[in-house]
Amino acid sequence: MSIIHLPSTKTTVSKSPTVSTLIRPSSPSLLIAFFNGAVLPIQAAINAQLARSIGSFLLAGDISYFVGIIVLLSLLLTGKFGRPSWSALPKAPWWAFCGGLVGAWYITSSAYLTTNLGTTLTIALIVSGQSFMGMLVDHFGWLSVQPRRLTPNRRIAGALLLLAVFFLTLK
Repeated sequence: MSIIHLPSTKTTVSKSPTVSTLIRPSSPSLLIAFFNGAVLPIQAAINAQLARSIGSFLLAGDISYFVGIIVLLSLLLTGKFGRPSWSALPKAPWWAFCGGLVGAWYITSSAYLTTNLGTTLTIALIVSGQSFMGMLVDHFGWLSVQPRRLTPNRRIAGALLLLAVFFLTLK
């Protein structure tokens, strides 16, 4: 059974987690995260097909983003997910508005890469890149994330990801 550590409100680092700092395997967050990972290859394949159909990876990315904007604005307007604090927007750091830039790169490059590398290898490389960058962001506390040590278990997981990608590249 794997255990995922949640951030602690304490300022000291504990060697062993307490029961209150663990996510149970039945946690809805774990299922949602797994589902999010499962839909990424579907999104990449859909966007790759759209790009092939219309002859443009950039336009496919634009269409994907436009559909996403329509869905998110519709959900926002229902009010069922709370009301945003529009007056708080100026208080956010400038870099907090750059997520769309990263998303645009991801969507467009995924459509291109899926066409050239296939869905499995593309997603394996993306997941590996996400995991390694996640380890760095967590370890150093970049982008206002609460720091989490790069433990031996995380290092082993990183090595296993590299091994998986290696095997996926073999013919």
